[in-house]
Amino acid sequence: MIAEDILARLAETGTPPHGADIARISAGLDDALGRIVDETLPFVAAGGSDLQFILGPYGRGKTHFLRAVEHCARERGFVTAYVDGQDTRSPFLSLRDTYRAIADRMHPPDSPGPQSFFGRFGVTRVIEGRLATAPAGEDRMHALVPGYRNLVRSCRACFGGEGDEALSDDLEALLAGHPVPVGPIYRRHSWLPRPLGKLGLRNAGLWLRSVLALPRVLGYPGLVVLFDETEAALNQRRGRRRLQQHLAHIRTFVDHLASGAFCGCAVYYAVVEDFIDWAQQDLTALAQRIERPLAFERQNARAVSVRLDELTVPGPRDPRFFVELAGRIVDLGTDAGLSPDAGRRVLEGLVERADWFARDLSEGTVREFVKAAAANVAQAMPTT
Repeated sequence: MIAEDILARLAETGTPPHGADIARISAGLDDALGRIVDETLPFVAAGGSDLQFILGPYGRGKTHFLRAVEHCARERGFVTAYVDGQDTRSPFLSLRDTYRAIADRMHPPDSPGPQSFFGRFGVTRVIEGRLATAPAGEDRMHALVPGYRNLVRSCRACFGGEGDEALSDDLEALLAGHPVPVGPIYRRHSWLPRPLGKLGLRNAGLWLRSVLALPRVLGYPGLVVLFDETEAALNQRRGRRRLQQHLAHIRTFVDHLASGAFCGCAVYYAVVEDFIDWAQQDLTALAQRIERPLAFERQNARAVSVRLDELTVPGPRDPRFFVELAGRIVDLGTDAGLSPDAGRRVLEGLVERADWFARDLSEGTVREFVKAAAANVAQAMPTT
């Protein structure tokens, strides 16, 4: 993405770009991202698992943080799955929905975009990409659970040209967790391995374990899953029964990770700060697993639930955070053709406002600063 496009996006929405461009406007995250790169990702690559709830108000920069983590992971060969709460129903309505959300959004690190053998990325793209580059005779499929292994082997046969387009579509749908009648598939293709697995309520945990382990089994370092849960999406689930169901499946997911049932993956769940209060009110069992005791409320960037401000040094209560952020946005303008004198004037104006933004306790402060800074840079650009 060129600098002009990044500035236009920031001025309009305040949300970050994807990919390598995310690093150009990341302020205060060097230490947090360094810990993830130096500690978490090697641990996951060795077969471990990690989970962290990222708490922050609307507009604080949770999406930016997740995208920055995604970029770091992809640069180091990890498969990633970014699940946006705005464009999907709750990924924790059931573990079956959790599986579907992750499987549909898995993205191999060497894929420049969403195009793949099946026309989009997802678990099939991850399998295809690894099978296409695996050394001759290497077979990693035996490490997967039996039902899932047979389905993956069937997909491998399709990639090898043994199946037709209809079979490829059916197998992709099965891998994505969609209901597909298996009987007709066998009648048309008797050579397929048996049994083909189907995702159901009873075996959803097994399938989820398989999809989280799949990248590492196939030879990638591991998988990084990023859940971006918006306040609006959570409020849509505020009916007590629906929210309790949602929280109960998150609790189950947390328990699986804590017990080591899920391996080779790191999970980051970004959510509004009220999430802990909702858990305390509607599902104490979940709150007990993720809240921090009052006696240990000091800053701890490695806690299972952590405020984004704890991961940001300097943080948004420090004017230096906004000064750094302003400098990065002005640098984008310089790349886009902003003259040094105009850039200096814009930066001076933004620096003068840094103290005011640092004292502003309202939600969305960081996002509003980004939008204002990008708009100021755009207005100072030379006209053509």
